[in-house]
Amino acid sequence: MVEEQFSDNDEATIGQQLSTYDHDRDRQSQLQNSMPDAATDAGNQDEEVAADMTEAVPSVDNLYREESRVEEELWCGNKLCGAFVGFLFPRLTPIPWSSFFLLSVFVAIPATAYLMLFTKMGYGISTYYYLSENYEKYAGYLGFSIALGAFLLYLFDCFYWSSHTGIWLRRTFITLLIVGIGFFTLFTSGQYPYGPVALFVVLVALWLIMIGKVVYKDIAPKVYVSWLSGPLFFVSLVVFLSWFIWTFLREENEYNLIVSLAEAEKSGCEPNFADYPDLNCGDGMGGVCFTADIESGSLTFADGCDQMCTQVYSQCYNTFIIWVGPFLVSLGLLFLSFFATFLRPGSSPDQETTKLAKIWMFLLFGTWVSASLAGAGAGVSATLTALTLASFIAAAIFLAISYERIERKEHLKKIGDQLVEKYGNHFNVFRGLLIVTCTPVFLLYFFVSFVIQRIRDLPFCPYTKPPVTTMSLRHVGGSGWLTIEARRLLREFQTWDRTKVFTYAIYWGLAFMVLSVIVSQFTLVFLSWLIEKTSVMSLGAVTGILVAIGLTMFLLPPVPGAPIYLVIGIVIIPVGKPIMGIFGSLLFAHGISLALKLVACTLQQKMIGGLLQHYVSVRQFCGVNSNLMRSMKLVLQQPGLGLDKVSILVGGPDWPTSVLCGIMDLELIPILIGTLPIIFLIIPTLLTGSFTYMANVRLDNGQSEFPWAGTVATICAAITAIVQFGSMVLAAYFLEDAVSTRKSELEAIPIDEEVKAADERDEAIVHAYEEVTQWGSLPTLAKSCLTMSLISMIASCYMVQLFADQCFREYQLTYTIEQHLDGDWKNIVKPLGIVANILFLFSLILLYLYRSWAMRKATSKSNHD
Repeated sequence: MVEEQFSDNDEATIGQQLSTYDHDRDRQSQLQNSMPDAATDAGNQDEEVAADMTEAVPSVDNLYREESRVEEELWCGNKLCGAFVGFLFPRLTPIPWSSFFLLSVFVAIPATAYLMLFTKMGYGISTYYYLSENYEKYAGYLGFSIALGAFLLYLFDCFYWSSHTGIWLRRTFITLLIVGIGFFTLFTSGQYPYGPVALFVVLVALWLIMIGKVVYKDIAPKVYVSWLSGPLFFVSLVVFLSWFIWTFLREENEYNLIVSLAEAEKSGCEPNFADYPDLNCGDGMGGVCFTADIESGSLTFADGCDQMCTQVYSQCYNTFIIWVGPFLVSLGLLFLSFFATFLRPGSSPDQETTKLAKIWMFLLFGTWVSASLAGAGAGVSATLTALTLASFIAAAIFLAISYERIERKEHLKKIGDQLVEKYGNHFNVFRGLLIVTCTPVFLLYFFVSFVIQRIRDLPFCPYTKPPVTTMSLRHVGGSGWLTIEARRLLREFQTWDRTKVFTYAIYWGLAFMVLSVIVSQFTLVFLSWLIEKTSVMSLGAVTGILVAIGLTMFLLPPVPGAPIYLVIGIVIIPVGKPIMGIFGSLLFAHGISLALKLVACTLQQKMIGGLLQHYVSVRQFCGVNSNLMRSMKLVLQQPGLGLDKVSILVGGPDWPTSVLCGIMDLELIPILIGTLPIIFLIIPTLLTGSFTYMANVRLDNGQSEFPWAGTVATICAAITAIVQFGSMVLAAYFLEDAVSTRKSELEAIPIDEEVKAADERDEAIVHAYEEVTQWGSLPTLAKSCLTMSLISMIASCYMVQLFADQCFREYQLTYTIEQHLDGDWKNIVKPLGIVANILFLFSLILLYLYRSWAMRKATSKSNHD
């Protein structure tokens, strides 16, 4: 959404106008902040007058939000569309057309260079091969030199070198390190293909900063960076559209298994023969025993060559990264475009940060899902992580150039205060994530800090040194042993609610292990077993089994519908294809899925919500007194089938929504009719499962029976993510709209007194639980139990993550337990995986023992009070 552009004659005055706007905004903020002080000075009799004065000065952020909302609605034509526009597009800074064009050219220069050198739209295959063949052998020496140099600079406190010589040396060494990291990234592109795109994002930021210093030196840096939002967004859109059109111009531009195998070696990948010692996969000259022909879409195997030999390139993601490179470039530029809007005069950092976080997580999730189903999930996960890290580094460069040091501190402090105010209650959750992921890193950091402190104690080190301790650290251990920086970190850690943080850390580990082991490994084995067993059954028997499993899963509160549709799509195709063909099987699967959803809604509404509505525990579980459920009740009770009502029925949580309809005694037929648009979620989800299965089907000669299925599965997965996320956004939008515009009706809904009393009883127990589990009051045995549970969970997570190949055997959807796991499904777990699972179970047992003790203590205290 490019806003109105000024004429070229206005360019000279824009900077002054924006500065005036900032000044007025700051004055407004000062006036608003002065109101509470006025209320205090006025005394109690003037409190109401002061409150009226405060309300008379609108919130700066609210003014910005209202301005954004009105502008988006005017641009789009209606309120709903305006909300989507505000979510999907950054709010760009108006600039002269000449500057917009010139800056777009400057942004396009590095983007074009990357597309030509590192993607399939240009000479990416040749570039990766050249770097891999000629320079990868030097990467180890260069990487060791960089790591050693950086470690020595850190070890000898280079940032405390305050003399002219010391400053010059520090800048020289750091510049050499940065240049070395750039070359190391290129040298290792064959092994880490995501390196160049991460490097590109950082270099784009540096390039644009250099352009600003040379071409726009008379413009304030903050204003200049805000100008970049439009050109960055425009070039991002152009790159994406160019790649999208290019992909469908010719068949060889699409990505599939044949393309990935044909171009694997050319892109710098080495075949992994070590994992397949029993197979004769080599051609005797370092190559593979099969040939992939892109034009015919076929695989040709030499005599004695098994089709399993294609797995020697299973860990090669270079071809996918090279193919999807333009989209990654578009993502990086989009991130920088959103960040540049933070510096837009009149912008609200809180609102813009929230918008960036939502859109970025949505894009990364959609990309990861798509890549996973295309067979490159692990590689793209690392790619998206590297891209996100690089984007934040580039954003930090923008931030550093836009503010002086004091301004940066104030700006960051303001953002930090807003985050504390808005999300402070959830900080322990994020601290738990930090603990479970970074504990080994922290232990290493404390060891290094011990070494640095020993160096600082040496009498012949000439540079300025920080103090050994301070008054604020006098009660923190480690004085004389750890650096002052490490002891500040310890002081911060001591202020945490360690009981809650450790517990959340264990829950984070539990979630990771469930996704990495139960979902990723055992569910895959179960689905392959289900496909194998149902392939010899009749279609009616298979349908009955799927309906029984689906209904059981639907009746479980935490289970959403998407996995059920995915399973149906995977299982129905191999059974129904001989009878009805692929198209008939797909239609049958869609009908079964829709019918299953409607039957599940009927059971949830009538049997659970309708029959159990008199049970307080059921109503309490649904949260009938919460603002979310009360606003849902308000919308669902209105007559007819408006867009808001349908959006909640489709996008709301499956189990609570249907049960709430039963509790409210709503008519069944209108609710089922309003649920019918769920078909728009069922279709892409089910097709994702069907085409994923079809992409893994091989003919006797090893060729893919459906070479196009992988690409279609990727597209369907992306559509699934969009529909799923979009329906949730619609539901959330209408619920929020009901809360803000229908407050009187919402307040008129009576509170469920029985549920309220139950909530109060539970709240008393929760309060008592928090009291008895304060870290300082915990007995030693309870502390040891919780700590050992955390240590075991961290160890199991690190084993599964870092040594996945040593923990689990490779397994695919079309494999069979008899052939690939020697007839025993448990063989998917290797010995190290058994150790990791034992540690995982040991952690859960300790957590259960700790929580059982804590609940007994809390219940006893609550009853006593």
